[in-house]
Amino acid sequence: VHGDYRLDNVIYSPTGEVAAVVDWELCTIGEPMADLGLLMVYWREAGDEPIPLIHPATVEPGFSTRQELAERYAEITGRDISRLDYFVALGFWKLAVIAEGVLARFAAGQYGEDIGDVVEQSRATIDLLVDQANRAIAK
Repeated sequence: VHGDYRLDNVIYSPTGEVAAVVDWELCTIGEPMADLGLLMVYWREAGDEPIPLIHPATVEPGFSTRQELAERYAEITGRDISRLDYFVALGFWKLAVIAEGVLARFAAGQYGEDIGDVVEQSRATIDLLVDQANRAIAK
């Protein structure tokens, strides 16, 4: 499992084919659906509620929808995606936990004294991620 699979961590050839996947420090042995779930979190669509941490190209015309992407994944891999919502929720929770860790370092002064409204903005982002996780698991 890559652990942070998203478009930002892929290098493409001039023809648009995947040339390399980078940023492997979170990789582990695990459930491949975790990568698909997190990819679905990052794969935003036009009209989705914005998440401050995520500014994806996938909202632009020409990208597949999350549903189309998931169906293609299932077709190519032969994996059952019926529990995908669980892994999407897990992806949102993962980002919320990471954001909480960053917030704790800000609050402890590890990023300097002048943090402005970072704590308030971070808290709102964490709340949004947790809300999205709860919505995903409720499907």
